[in-house]
Amino acid sequence: MTEREIFQSALDYDDPTEQQAYLDQACGADSELRRRVDSLLESHMAATDFLNTPAVDRMKWETHADPAPTVDLSKPDFSFLQPSSKPDSLGTLGNYEILEAIGQGAFGIVFKAFDPKLHRIVAIKVMNPELATTSPPRKRFLREARTAAAVTHENIVAIHAVEEEPIPYLVMEYIAGPTLGSRMDGSGPLDVKDILKIGQQVAAGLAAAHSVNLIHRDIKPSNILLTEGTVEKAKISDFGLARAVDDASMTQSGMIAGTPMYMAPEQARGETLDHRADLFSLGSVLYQMASGRPPFRAPTTIAVLKRVCEDTPRSLDDVIPETPAWLQTIIFRLLEKNRDDRFQTAQE
Repeated sequence: MTEREIFQSALDYDDPTEQQAYLDQACGADSELRRRVDSLLESHMAATDFLNTPAVDRMKWETHADPAPTVDLSKPDFSFLQPSSKPDSLGTLGNYEILEAIGQGAFGIVFKAFDPKLHRIVAIKVMNPELATTSPPRKRFLREARTAAAVTHENIVAIHAVEEEPIPYLVMEYIAGPTLGSRMDGSGPLDVKDILKIGQQVAAGLAAAHSVNLIHRDIKPSNILLTEGTVEKAKISDFGLARAVDDASMTQSGMIAGTPMYMAPEQARGETLDHRADLFSLGSVLYQMASGRPPFRAPTTIAVLKRVCEDTPRSLDDVIPETPAWLQTIIFRLLEKNRDDRFQTAQE
């Protein structure tokens, strides 16, 4: 059997122990074959977290020194698109005119598209064609897309449709503005007025998600989009890591899902989560808005996780002396290591 055949068969095992036993048997003493199969499985794990990657951040085409062996990023596969008579279109997907690709990675492709029925611009996330042929990632994509579509709120990016054919994709509200992360990259710390406005709107979006028993698990500046116009509005994107609270723990492979610099201590330790993990992440985002830097920085992922679990961030007074004491109190209460010591709800 080739490494691709072994990889495809391994995906049929839901239990990690059974999967490892199968790999031991299939690869035998061929360590090079096992290394290649393990590499495919690692790439698969990254790819199946497709939904958690910011979709409308005007992402540059990704390049990797060692790209996933299942995907050639230099040759995007648009074969699932149908021809279009429109001169400014790359093709059609369902009823949508595909205008341009705005992001790509091992996980899939993000398009800017036009909805001719409702005459509006939308963002479309398309699953990588090769991954879409395998059952586990396809089912996970559809499950998580439908989970995200269940949450409706003005401070959450709306999902208009979830489709399975000719390839799994979801149709989302298109936000032309920047992410909070890119805005801070350009301006540094934000004014107190902007911190309060954005923070309140993110909390309102989280309260809506938590009210239907969902947690986001990856609140960070790049997952907060800012609309353009006279009245700026914050919108939470990418509920791809969301799970029902009853199922919110480590991923099946034993890998911790989320972004280490913003995750809660209980998330870093791989414990079962509840909605208060999102509140810790909100505290980390507020800290960065106030100071211009994340609260838990370190040179390696392990060092970041250690800081998240053990260290208290530097006082905001030391970073930005004019930070109001009451704002610092709010932020550091959200950043309490023990979730019982934090604010207990996003509504609060």
